[in-house]
Amino acid sequence: MTAPAGTPVFNCVVHVAARDAEGTVHARVVNLAGIEARGRSEREALGQCVAAFKAAVGAATAANQPIPWIEPVPQPAAGEIQRLIAVHL
Repeated sequence: MTAPAGTPVFNCVVHVAARDAEGTVHARVVNLAGIEARGRSEREALGQCVAAFKAAVGAATAANQPIPWIEPVPQPAAGEIQRLIAVHL
């Protein structure tokens, strides 16, 4: 399935850390500053990151402002894995 014509698509790059001692998964968006999430599962943490990413990019786009991308995208820290998520506005 493809996005309808004219629907912008953005790459959300997230680094996910292994569960901590309390069983919480930590995730952070690394190509847009200020977005971090915690969840009981990777899916929950990623869902929170994507929602915040979509809100931030959507607000910048709606205001006709440049999106403050972080480039180059940093590499995952030790113990983190990288997830690439296509986000449709």
